[in-house]
Amino acid sequence: MKDSFHPEIPTDDIDENYNIEEHTTFVNLHNLLKSRKPIDEIAEKILDTNLLGMDIEKKDTIDRFLDFIYFKCKTGVPHIISLAYPSQRMSDKELEKVIIELINVHLFPEIVFPILKFMARNVQNSDTNLYLAYLINSENIIKSIYDTFVLFRTDTQKFIDFKKLNAGIKSGEEDRSLNVKRIQQFSSHTDDRFSSPLDAACRFKYVLEYIAMNSNVESIYTKEDLKLSNF
Repeated sequence: MKDSFHPEIPTDDIDENYNIEEHTTFVNLHNLLKSRKPIDEIAEKILDTNLLGMDIEKKDTIDRFLDFIYFKCKTGVPHIISLAYPSQRMSDKELEKVIIELINVHLFPEIVFPILKFMARNVQNSDTNLYLAYLINSENIIKSIYDTFVLFRTDTQKFIDFKKLNAGIKSGEEDRSLNVKRIQQFSSHTDDRFSSPLDAACRFKYVLEYIAMNSNVESIYTKEDLKLSNF
């Protein structure tokens, strides 16, 4: 009988940036998702564990779950429906099927904010947000992503208007990134360079364009709704 910490995920495949705690969490998640337990029990296990870690400075189980998905896609196979939107999918299609149902059905609504936070924080490799975007088909989650895009776009326009009306005045400029930082769960005092509302709006726009290529989103937004200017 295999121990619950048996390394189903080969250590050699773990990115050097992942620590032992993350590796252990990935192994446990992998074993849980492959356990053939009823999917509602798997979701309950993830959510119950999630309730134990409410420290804003630490990743909870749903955050780790999203990191696990990212890892499985990163080490998976290329999935390119357009050269402008290169992505990756998991090589294990059975596992992918379970994860899609968990995200869109059983972990909703608790998973919505972690998804938004993941995408907002993913600044350096933002194109890899498509790994997660491919797995999302819930209209409620898609609408949350779209509403967050609109929030960031509005903050961008407010800042542009502020600069026009208050040329040379810096007071109030720091407010432009507050909503992005709230979604990222960064302190309001952190550096603004990773919390630009324009950059965040662009990242979410890219994700929404990709989702529209895979799902019917006409009831939520259109191509015109994703314009960054003249709105």
